[in-house]
Amino acid sequence: MMRSRPVPFCLVALVFLGLLATARPVHAAEVTAFVARASPGTNWGTGYGGTFSTTWFHVVALEAEVARQPGASLETSMTSFTASALLAPPLGKVIPYGGLGAGVYRQVVGTATDTGTLKALVLGAKVKLGVFFVLKAEYRRFSLSTSAPLAMNHRISAAAGISF
Repeated sequence: MMRSRPVPFCLVALVFLGLLATARPVHAAEVTAFVARASPGTNWGTGYGGTFSTTWFHVVALEAEVARQPGASLETSMTSFTASALLAPPLGKVIPYGGLGAGVYRQVVGTATDTGTLKALVLGAKVKLGVFFVLKAEYRRFSLSTSAPLAMNHRISAAAGISF
């Protein structure tokens, strides 16, 4: 009968430390800030907002966004909150992504306000710079609830942020 010899603890520890030393850092979350232009341009000025996203299994991203789109006139604005599910397969440093989002908005037009729901088609790409920095360009096609006083058809945005 052959007896197996135990593997020395120091050998197991060295292999484990070697694997840790060669592993790439994994950043599963990002925070970005963006500037945006919406259409129709006669209704909207330059907007801004922020996103928090998390990536699962290196392909699926879940994102929460808050956006503020001032109107063309001072008494008009729209604030929106959107949650999106995105496919984001990495292609080196460039990561194209696309998916669907749903959320709520509040429009103010003079003294009148309207709160409703929105749906969004999201398409974009992001580039990782170094270990922590991210640049994004994005297109969103919107479908606002029928009660919206002002139409918003789509929005393009440019963002910068950090990955952690």
